[in-house]
Amino acid sequence: DLFFNYRNKRWIQTCLEEPPDATLSCTIVGTPTPLITWEKEKLKLTSGGRFKTVEDGDVYRLTIYDLTLEDSGQYMCRAKNSVGEAYAAVTLKVALPTEMAQRAPVFLVKPTSARVGLGGDVVFHCRVVAYPEANFDWEKDGRYLGETNRIKIVSDSDSSTLKIQSVRNLDSGTYTCRAQNTVGRAHTAAALVVDAQDSRHLTADKNTSLLSHLQKDMFMNSMPAL
Repeated sequence: DLFFNYRNKRWIQTCLEEPPDATLSCTIVGTPTPLITWEKEKLKLTSGGRFKTVEDGDVYRLTIYDLTLEDSGQYMCRAKNSVGEAYAAVTLKVALPTEMAQRAPVFLVKPTSARVGLGGDVVFHCRVVAYPEANFDWEKDGRYLGETNRIKIVSDSDSSTLKIQSVRNLDSGTYTCRAQNTVGRAHTAAALVVDAQDSRHLTADKNTSLLSHLQKDMFMNSMPAL
């Protein structure tokens, strides 16, 4: 006979806090003594690395060390002898700590304003911390910016990079990186000034700040037409 008693609930949730370990256990009584195996999503688990299986009399334990979000899933303890087979399953949900479970994007790295000569390249980069993961968009002067043969955008779960190749005068302006998830949104901006000189011959005046260039451009653009 096989008698199976699973000590854990059918559904378990644990948080990624110290120590980030989880132990599943079950009590099995059988004659003849059964062979015990552990499985995750129908794949057999062996003792070693982050997984450790222990037999203590009729109690069998599976410990998972250094939990990650990917350890979430269904775990099964399977017992088998010459009389028959029995099993029990439990679902493990690994979650972030409560205070981190939901978080609107916050910028860790913001794009830096730049001054580039005609024909040069410029790169703007931003990175956020957010949960759930954030989606990114870029804007130029308040309008959505998409990819072209000169403009490339590469984004992943926490960062986005905008690269403009062979810049032209029309590329001057304010570039905004927007990050958004289901909790909230955030944005940050940087300015691009395109110098009239060819980038190969551009010599910047170290005493002239980018801010003064922007202020001059804004003043010229705001002058009334004659």
